[in-house]
Amino acid sequence: MKKSVRSIITKVKARQILDSRGILTVEVDIHTNKGMFRASIPSGDSSGMYEVVELRDGDKGVYLGNSVAKAVKNINDKISEALVGMDPTLQSQIDQAMIDLDKTEKKAELGANAILPVSIAACKAGAAEKEVPLYRHIADLYGKASPMLPVPAFTVISGGKHAGNNLAIQEIMILPTGASRFVGALQMGTETYHHLKAVITEKYGTHDCNVGESGGFAPNVSSFREALDLVKEAIRRAGYTDKIKLALDVAATNFCIGTRYDLDFKSPQNSGQ
Repeated sequence: MKKSVRSIITKVKARQILDSRGILTVEVDIHTNKGMFRASIPSGDSSGMYEVVELRDGDKGVYLGNSVAKAVKNINDKISEALVGMDPTLQSQIDQAMIDLDKTEKKAELGANAILPVSIAACKAGAAEKEVPLYRHIADLYGKASPMLPVPAFTVISGGKHAGNNLAIQEIMILPTGASRFVGALQMGTETYHHLKAVITEKYGTHDCNVGESGGFAPNVSSFREALDLVKEAIRRAGYTDKIKLALDVAATNFCIGTRYDLDFKSPQNSGQ
């Protein structure tokens, strides 16, 4: 029998697509001898001061400045030239090749939105080459013999740039750490979410049960503590007080004023102090 020929990356092609919020983002196809592998990423609404840069064209006359044609061109020209011929199973080498193409600290030249979807598509291609599920390929890359599903994080209250309420932080989440299996965690998170809807309805009315961009409820709470108390009450009603923990996605850059944080920055009555 002939020895099996290892796959190589033969083509990298990117395009603009709309994400779930109707904002343009990047989708990539990576072709190998085994087939075509596709990946896309969401657009980011809030970015920390230390995060890598999402490259957008900035022309306000085209998609309100949110076009990603430059990032797409960087993939189709620069990144494609660097990756064609590489072994898709060598994830670290593929990632390093893209990192080396952009010498800026925050990847402002290529754009993180150009590098990341290519990396994900390459990871899918690598899994196909090894004929293993994607999770197994990722576990292999990290030297993990026994993969474990992470605890799911449910966004239950939205704030920050993701909602029109006065809550400064971006998201309050719940983590069903007391579940022994993923299916149990899913049930706990879902039940608590619906109990939270009832809690909010009782206190504020149905009009405050609208949701933010990330799916969490966006009640117009008067304080951060008030929002946390709502979630704690929902967890109690669901019967999971000792089985669910709270988590936060603060997005603190959005309300960092010099060396202090202004938790009231969204309030119309904010004095600016």
